[in-house]
Amino acid sequence: MTGAGKDTLVKGKRSCTVLFFSAYFIYYAVYCVFSSFIVLFLTEQGYSATVCGIITSLTFLANLLMEPVGGYITDTFLPTRRYLLVCIGIVSMVCAFCTKFMDQSWLLLPGLVLAAGLAYPFSQLMDAWVNLSKESYPGLIYSRIRAGGSIGFAVMSVIGGFYFKHWGWNRYFQMQILLFLMMIPFLILLPDTRLGNHRKKGEAEKSLSFVQAFQQLVKSRRFLFCLTISTLYWFSHRPVGSFLSLIIAERGGDAELFGNVCGIGAAVEFLSLLLLAYIGKKKTYPALWGMAAALGTNLLRPICFQLFGGEWSLYMGQILQSVSFALYMSASVECFAETSDERLKSFSISIGLTISSVIGTVCANLAGGKLCDLFHPGSLILLSLILGSINLLFLHFLKRNLTMKIYSDSITNARRLYDVI
Repeated sequence: MTGAGKDTLVKGKRSCTVLFFSAYFIYYAVYCVFSSFIVLFLTEQGYSATVCGIITSLTFLANLLMEPVGGYITDTFLPTRRYLLVCIGIVSMVCAFCTKFMDQSWLLLPGLVLAAGLAYPFSQLMDAWVNLSKESYPGLIYSRIRAGGSIGFAVMSVIGGFYFKHWGWNRYFQMQILLFLMMIPFLILLPDTRLGNHRKKGEAEKSLSFVQAFQQLVKSRRFLFCLTISTLYWFSHRPVGSFLSLIIAERGGDAELFGNVCGIGAAVEFLSLLLLAYIGKKKTYPALWGMAAALGTNLLRPICFQLFGGEWSLYMGQILQSVSFALYMSASVECFAETSDERLKSFSISIGLTISSVIGTVCANLAGGKLCDLFHPGSLILLSLILGSINLLFLHFLKRNLTMKIYSDSITNARRLYDVI
């Protein structure tokens, strides 16, 4: 490559990094509003913790239904950029609908579920988009770009907590519309993804159907291994994460303290991701090591909450969990990328990230909401600690057995080849 070509590539990489960073910043700001504050929003409207658990679970199930569709479309028909622009238009209309009918639960709650079903998949589709863009811009580092989402979440946690405490929830959905519209300029300027599963007429290799795409995933032991560990990770930390506002309220806090705790945690997550990006430039480590580190540090938040009281323990526990989540985000994307079919990169990565987060979070929300009503929010801390410990042991067990199975299959195939010869 000539010097001019290298300069163009470097400038393109920097521009792409800035645009992705900005898009993540805005998306996770709006994600903070519709995800982190949803339990507080519903409880302020008079709904019980059980209803909150059901509604948040339904939002993730809607995500589970929509994510495969989005992943397949962005591999076969529409580049990710264009698909997300269409979704922003639809989500904005749904949010306007929810604003109009906020006092009518039979319209509001379905609207919440529909909006989340369209908005949640942005996260995984953008993760896959960054991974695909590395083909054109090899210098892109996912953890550095994802740090934009963390700092966006941190900023909106503090702003949202302060705003909702002092001015209430009347503009809850309008705030989401505004933030989604702010994403549009950055999405327009970002590059299109390649349609790896799109085949023109006359080409020998045909594109995979929607069913065939799923069949490709379930054949991979490595994919199923990553999926299992990731699902257990979400199930272990979300009981506290989903109902953190109730835990804080039980300890005498309010919406502003909740926003500050989430904000400082997200800021640490941002710094952790930048540190991981710096380390990744110096030395590459196996993705599975990062996953093991994520599961280990995942135990620190419930331990901190369980052993200590006071506001400082809330901040410290959230900081420790943020380090764990930064490790998990970087490791999980790489794990699913390594196990994906080249034709179905967007589909495979987004499906893996979505199924694990949805199933794990739904289980956590349903169990967490019921435990809150039967006992008290503090009981979720012990549940998180138990599940996190089981997951760490399960990682060791699955890794060992997967390795033994692969080794056994290799020996069997070698013997078959020897018999044929």
